[in-house]
Amino acid sequence: MTLRALLALGLSFALWAFVSFSQNPEELVPFEGLTPQVVGLGSDLVIVDANGLPNPTLPSVNVTLRTDRNQRAELRPVDIRTVVDLTGLGSGEHIVPVNVQATRSTISFTVPADGVTPSAIPFRIEEIMTGTVPIDLKVAGNLPFSFERGEPQITFSGVPIGAVQITGPQNRVQRVTAAQTTANIEQLRASYQAPLSLVAVDENGQTVDGVQISPGTVNVRIPITSVVGLKLVPVQASIVGLPASGYVITAVQVDPPLIALTGSSGPLDAVLVLETEDVDIGGARGSLVRQARISFPAGTSPQLGEPSSAKVTVLISPVSQSFQVTLPAEVAVGGVGGGMLMSVSPNSVSVTITGSSAFLDQLAQQPLKANVDVSGLGPGSYQLPVTVSLPSGVRLAGEPPSVTVVLRTPPPSPTSPASPTAEPPTDVTATLPSSGTPEATPVLEATPPPEAVGTPDPVTIKPPTPEPPTPEPPTPEPTP
Repeated sequence: MTLRALLALGLSFALWAFVSFSQNPEELVPFEGLTPQVVGLGSDLVIVDANGLPNPTLPSVNVTLRTDRNQRAELRPVDIRTVVDLTGLGSGEHIVPVNVQATRSTISFTVPADGVTPSAIPFRIEEIMTGTVPIDLKVAGNLPFSFERGEPQITFSGVPIGAVQITGPQNRVQRVTAAQTTANIEQLRASYQAPLSLVAVDENGQTVDGVQISPGTVNVRIPITSVVGLKLVPVQASIVGLPASGYVITAVQVDPPLIALTGSSGPLDAVLVLETEDVDIGGARGSLVRQARISFPAGTSPQLGEPSSAKVTVLISPVSQSFQVTLPAEVAVGGVGGGMLMSVSPNSVSVTITGSSAFLDQLAQQPLKANVDVSGLGPGSYQLPVTVSLPSGVRLAGEPPSVTVVLRTPPPSPTSPASPTAEPPTDVTATLPSSGTPEATPVLEATPPPEAVGTPDPVTIKPPTPEPPTPEPPTPEPTP
């Protein structure tokens, strides 16, 4: 009877399982990006990353579960969690498996062999260490003149404090040498007071992360007071007048440059500079050195041992800036060959020169000359540049001007022609007839003079024909 009952029960269960599996089959359910939870870590331990910094970010986990179809429709990511159990682990490197757990008892599932990725997570665990380091206060900035600061005071909750505790991974705490902070007192005229945060630093002053400082904030007070009665003040020369034209002040030197001034706080605060009496440089062409009294404001005086006057040196130099002027220059021609005639146009030219005023002043002492050299040139017309003789420090601006030079040979000297002179006839023959009547008229011929030198054509001069002589009438003979 009992055997039959057990057999019937087994058959019933098998039938139920067959029917259930057929109606509600198993399915795989994926869950991605789950954050693992760490449990079981000792209170004196901390998880660090590869650089030793605590509390690193753990990698996300992907999970695939197997459950029936009915539960799959109700299963949510919050119904499961991934757990890394570090119970019993100490300092060092560890690889810990990832477990999947249900967060409520009304669901059931199984995890396939490859259902968790990654299936294990590496951990580096270090011991938590606590140490004590001094507070290193840095004071930055400068106070106004005649103010000074006292010894800084560091307190916490009204109690003076000089050191703090630091807590963190052993590798980090061992690097910390001080808890540092900075107070800026730039140009303050009253005491400094402020809460300042502390930063852990190593022996090189570099910040060490990953540690906690307790207390992390302290109160800092720095007394700042006025030093009444003494102030260093610069001395400034008072210059009047102007140097000569073409000169300029290049520097002013005062000796001593600073003087310790005494007096009450109010007058000292108002003094920015001490001036000397006036130093006149009117018309100066060179450097000057003068001893000038220093004017001290009311309520102040030089400290014992300080001078009441200063040596003032005024450096004066010619103006280095270049000037440019245009001046006339007479043209002179040199190298003209012997006996050759020359003409030049124009006779004077305008030249533009540049230089400092000191050098240009030299030109007032002598006129400019423009020279043209025609050595070796024959007759003809030439366009030639002029050469201007300039003193040192002065030069032409641009190209030199040109002039036209004409060279020619002189014409030959003409010889004066001989004055025509009528010579008397060399042979005059007069034939008188016996009857006393002339038969021929005497002819007067003149031999022409030789040709004149240099006269292209000969000149023949004929004297005027003389009138024939009138014969005397014969004397009549008496009649017998």
